[in-house]
Amino acid sequence: MSKKDNSPIETDIKSHLKKYKTALVYSFIIGLFIGSMPFIYKYKESLKVQKLIEEKIKINIQNKEKICKQDNSDYKKFLSLGFPKTAIEKFNICMKEQ
Repeated sequence: MSKKDNSPIETDIKSHLKKYKTALVYSFIIGLFIGSMPFIYKYKESLKVQKLIEEKIKINIQNKEKICKQDNSDYKKFLSLGFPKTAIEKFNICMKEQ
């Protein structure tokens, strides 16, 4: 069995691949980055929305606490009477109701 000689086309391709290997790698990386930009943008937007939702929830909880700890609330009444455990229970009930 005789071994076939490499055709000139194959040797030309191999020499070009060796010569321009870094250019091909950089082109691939740039193409990958450009192709993934829409997904990166959507991910950043979803993070912004998630932060806004968490901030809104935090503000709602703070407003509930203000309402439940008002001067005329059961929490303040029991706390001023010296019943801290009962006051905490009333506060928790008020937070669940709100």
